[in-house]
Formats: sequence, C-alpha cells, structure tokens
Amino acid sequence: MQYTEELKRVIFGYGNDVRRYLSGDMSDYVYCAQHSEELGTFDKNYANRTRLCYALYYNVSEVPDKIALVRGLFIEELKDRETNSLQGIGDNLEILTSMLIELGEPSDSELFGRAKNANFDCACGYEPCVIKPTPLDEFSPYDCINTLSDFGETELVCKLTDGFKSGELDLKALRELRSIAEWCTKRQVDKEFAVKKIYGIFQSSPELFDRSEAFKALYDYAEMLLEKGATESALSVYNEHKETLVCYKRKFYTLGAELIARGADTPERIWTDILPHIDADMKNGMVAPINRDIMLAAAERAGDIKMMKRLRKYFDKKETELRKLFN
Repeated sequence: MQYTEELKRVIFGYGNDVRRYLSGDMSDYVYCAQHSEELGTFDKNYANRTRLCYALYYNVSEVPDKIALVRGLFIEELKDRETNSLQGIGDNLEILTSMLIELGEPSDSELFGRAKNANFDCACGYEPCVIKPTPLDEFSPYDCINTLSDFGETELVCKLTDGFKSGELDLKALRELRSIAEWCTKRQVDKEFAVKKIYGIFQSSPELFDRSEAFKALYDYAEMLLEKGATESALSVYNEHKETLVCYKRKFYTLGAELIARGADTPERIWTDILPHIDADMKNGMVAPINRDIMLAAAERAGDIKMMKRLRKYFDKKETELRKLFN
C-alpha cells in the first residue's frame, strides 16, 4: 500500500483550501470556540487550519503575500492556544512559527512572545525556531496515518490502518498500531488486535520488554479482558504477573479495584494487595476522582466499610475543590 502517495495526494489537494482562504472565504479556518464534557474548550476549526498549515509548509500553491497569510493564521492559532482546556503547543503553532521566521519575522517578535505565554505547556516548551519539513517520501506508514488523522481524514485513516494490519507486524509495528487505535481510528477492533499480539509476544519473549513495556503489555491485556467481560481471565493475568504490575502502583490499584468491582473471586485478597497503595495516595491527595465509583464499589465488595466511608469523604472533598476551581 502506497502510504506516502496517499499522503501527498491529500496534501496537494489542500491547495484548494489555500485558494478558498485567499478568496476571503475564511470562516472554516479561523478560531471557533466550542465546548464538550470530554475536551472542555477547544477550537472546532483546528484540523481545518492544520490542512492550511501543511499546504503552505509544503508550498502546494502559489501565495502572493505569504507572510501576511501566515501571520494571520498564527494569530488565529494563538487564540486556541490561549483558551484550549488541554493547553499544549501543537504542530500548527510550530509550523507557523517556522514559516514566519523563514519569511523574515524576527525571533524576538511580539507574536512569539505572546505564544510563549499562551499556556503552561508553551511557557515550558515553546521556542521559536525553523523546522525544515520532512520530505513526504520519507514518512513512515505510521507517520502517514497519524498525519492524515490530524487532518481529519478519518475514512482514509481507517482504510490505511486496515492495510497496515494485514502486513507482517513486528513488535514495533504492533506498538504503533496500538497508538493508532487509541489516537486515530479509535476502533476497538484495532486495539484488541494489537493488544493480543503484543501480549502473545510478551508471553513467548519477555526479554524483549523493559519494565515499562512489560507493564503496558500486561495492563492493556487485562483491561481488554475486563472490557469483554472475561473477569476471571483478567484475574489470572493479575495473579500471574503481580510483581510486574505493582511497579506502577496507581494503575495497579485501579486494576485491582476494577477486578473486585466486576466480581472477581477472592475480593478480600485483592483488596489486601491494593489497600496500602490506595491509602498512601489518599494521604497525598492523588487518588483520581474519576475512579470514585470503582473504588467505592471495590471497598464495599471487599467488606471494608471503614475505608469505604473514608473514600467517600475524600472524593466529596475533592469534588468540592474542583467545583471551586472551575467556578
């Protein structure tokens, strides 16, 4: 499958977006604030602006006054960076910065100073510099799929992912597929395909995995089993690989609580494993409110009424603090 050919075809097709923008039809490319439960405040037109950025970055269309166009897009991008609930720097800002510098914008420009102060992530990591575009022929299949996903080309992304899955996938490629499933296609079938294959390799060749990779292979597989309702199979993974899973204590106790809440045998024994880690995180205010229902259900099923009351009080306090913060 010609991944780079598809990517080039799409990017060169964005010359139409450049011409549309230059004609004065800008409404789909300028900042447009929206809000959702999952994302908070975000820019509805971010992906559309990404298309413009790449079209300009790869010079797919003649532009009479390129610096004015890029500066205008930069200002629209700043509006998103300054208001986006997820913060971040983002490819758009870095691409626009690079083009502005190459077109003559001084590195101490007021625009770049505003970008540096746009949000916490920018303050920590944004630095005005020139980033030469990677030749499109040098993009890996993984890079092509991720870039097309950034453009919002969902149908093509799924088609290319199907082709990717049909090939011979080594451990690196399977990890790439796992990432594609999470961030690009968001298809359960892609996630399960990758997670099962990675777990199979871990079972036969654990020496290929460092501690972090081993934990992820096991945790992902156990989570997948729980999602499919195979609680006892997930419990077997937990029991067999407890020493590896406990290396990441927060996820370890969340997994243990999920097992108990979903009806695993020996809830009291699992609770004994995870309780010290929950207790330590509670003292530091680090038990995530998102896990409230799972934690309370696990404590109740394990018969630890005292801890259930402590957890409820802890979560109530956390939720009060969050409400004050966002109000």
